[in-house]
Amino acid sequence: MSVTIAGYSSGDRKAIQKESAACAPKVTAGETYNLGIWYQSTVKVSITTFRHTASGWSYWGDLGQAAASAAWTQAQVATPTVPAGTDQIAFGLSISADGTLTTDDYSMFATSTSTPAPPAAGSELVVNGTLATGNPVPACFTATGWGTRTVSQGISSDVPATAAAGSRSWSITVSNYASGDVKLLQAETPACAPSVKVGSKYNVSIDYTSTSARNSITVFTHTAAGWGYWTDLKQPAATASWATAAATTPAIPAGVDAISFGLSISANGTLTTTNYSLKEVVVTPPTADPGPATGGSWQVHESPLPLRSIHSTLLSDGRVLLIAGSGNDGAAFDAGSFKASVWNPTTGAFTDVPVPYDMFCAGHVTLPDGKVLIGGGTLAFPTAGDGPTTFQGSKKSYYFDPADNTFHPLNDMAGGHWYPTLTKLGNGDVWAAGGLNEKAEGTVLTEMFKTSTMSWLPSGSVPQTWSFWGTYPHMYLMQDGRMFYSGGHTFGNGLPGTGASLYNWQTAQIWDVPGLRQKDMRDQAGSVLLGPAQDQKVMIVGGGNTDGNVAAINLVDIIDLKQPNPGYVPGPDLPGPGKTYVNLLNLPDRTVLAANGARYNRSDNVMTAAIYQPATNSWTSIGADPVGRNYHSSAILLPDGRVAVLGSNPLDNSYDTRISVYSPRYMFNGTRPTITAAPGSAKYGQQMTLQTTGTIKAAQLMSPMSATHQTDTNARLVDLPMTTSGGTVSATVPGNPNLLPPGPYMLTVLDTNNLPSIAKWVWIS
Repeated sequence: MSVTIAGYSSGDRKAIQKESAACAPKVTAGETYNLGIWYQSTVKVSITTFRHTASGWSYWGDLGQAAASAAWTQAQVATPTVPAGTDQIAFGLSISADGTLTTDDYSMFATSTSTPAPPAAGSELVVNGTLATGNPVPACFTATGWGTRTVSQGISSDVPATAAAGSRSWSITVSNYASGDVKLLQAETPACAPSVKVGSKYNVSIDYTSTSARNSITVFTHTAAGWGYWTDLKQPAATASWATAAATTPAIPAGVDAISFGLSISANGTLTTTNYSLKEVVVTPPTADPGPATGGSWQVHESPLPLRSIHSTLLSDGRVLLIAGSGNDGAAFDAGSFKASVWNPTTGAFTDVPVPYDMFCAGHVTLPDGKVLIGGGTLAFPTAGDGPTTFQGSKKSYYFDPADNTFHPLNDMAGGHWYPTLTKLGNGDVWAAGGLNEKAEGTVLTEMFKTSTMSWLPSGSVPQTWSFWGTYPHMYLMQDGRMFYSGGHTFGNGLPGTGASLYNWQTAQIWDVPGLRQKDMRDQAGSVLLGPAQDQKVMIVGGGNTDGNVAAINLVDIIDLKQPNPGYVPGPDLPGPGKTYVNLLNLPDRTVLAANGARYNRSDNVMTAAIYQPATNSWTSIGADPVGRNYHSSAILLPDGRVAVLGSNPLDNSYDTRISVYSPRYMFNGTRPTITAAPGSAKYGQQMTLQTTGTIKAAQLMSPMSATHQTDTNARLVDLPMTTSGGTVSATVPGNPNLLPPGPYMLTVLDTNNLPSIAKWVWIS
């Protein structure tokens, strides 16, 4: 049917079903309907509806607009929920200007019955989340919106490369925008809208592309009074490539039994969506403490920290350097109040250290002579209206000398770095990269510190990849001199590609490494070079996504870097719920401690801990740290084999000043072996003679930890090949400095009961 208007002054013209009992489509109150009309038009059109009640026929509303089109195009929209008392509707396209409109193929399907929808799988609560079935609108979904704008929308075959077979997407194009939004939601019917539990939280995710910066995850709730708008959870950014918009709902309010959600667009542009997902956040209670003989023991020290410790470094005299800088406190930054302290774990004493600039979120590493190199930090805090990661990075650099408890100035780095990683090389020099620069932008600058001259090299003297490594990238030195980026990082998504890579810093070449699962959920994961370092295995544990603030994961992946073409393989899941902010470290009995963490960005602490056994590739749950810890917590192995855990900086920006000390099971299971005599230094390839007690089966060197933000890329346990004769142990230092870069190490021996000795300090060069 075609209609042409000329001499337009007011009103409209349209073709709708005849408003009679025999012709107008019958409807059911409480149901929604997908309407479709094919058309050609020289002007924009409106989808106009009328409804019938016992009082007669009346205008119901214009449900949307569609653009002028010379080619045949289908206008599609879903109705609101049909009100009580309505038994029929009539609909059509109308024009309100001079022009010609031609229509054909009118269709109307009840949303819940248009096409049978597949059931949701497992814990998934969204039916037909991949939009695989249903026409002209996906089954169990409704295309809706409000306001003044022109809308063209429909099913698309454009889907992410990782999408399941049969997946489709829904594409919305908005033009002539004046107000309102457009979105695809789960149909607000009992069969389609996900049921929810009062008090529970739910993880929401939608894969999308968008040319508009005005997108929002919009949620509606159902109560006894009907459906209503609840909240907008997040405003995802524009993206030309497929990305995931993810968020977690607040706790479901009393009276709510179902929700419906979607990604809305509120500006001119094109939004494409698929893979709708809703899963309940499952909170697992803390594991029971199996007792010290099995799981060790935790003790919370009474003396509080005198500062907000953000950076923790074990010094070669057994003390611990604690650096706060401004401590993530904007008022302290404005006042120029920067703090550091040296803690003696034996006496509990703290010694304050003057701090020359804001070392908050700097990089740090122990140098070959035992001094601590500090690089980068905070040049400026975000100003009002800036995002949380718009800190400006500093170029400044200092070293801390344990001999005089003083920071000493060095030349500036070539560029600013906020959240950089510093990794020591086999020659003792230090590679540095990552973080934000002086403009609060991701820096692509690679830096090199020359220990022989105690200075940073100019950028032209350093091989440059001009690649952004992220913030606090977990970068490990390999035995062949290359580096491995584990995929662990801080803030938001992982790097493009597979999320993990091999890196030759000398030639500035990078190769992707496969197998890392959920690479965009490795924000503040824990990763560690498993002991002994000769095995060249790296493990990554848990993680989340600060930007999306979705529930953290408990996935564990392990890679063997000795393989010709290494790739991650799945390891055993971390026991209990997923968590980010995982403090992960080698223990001297060659197990791995995983402690602390949170489900969400700086909130919902997960009170669990576990021990990983490399020999059996398995986890054993142990008692948890009594103090809940997340952002800005760190864990340091002490020379006697205990672990000090410090700090937590939750969402309200408070800070926990308690220190927890974990005593592993070897502190409670009999007499530990001892080293009664050992040299104070050794050369690469040299054989050391040790005097010991106990039946010794292994000797090892462990580097002093220097940790922040779940990152210590220089921590390692190196096996010393050995022979024994009575209490005399002959241990050989490996000849490859890439296995143990020069500097101070803790020397321990391990007896046949897997009990380690208290450490002796040995300097390797």
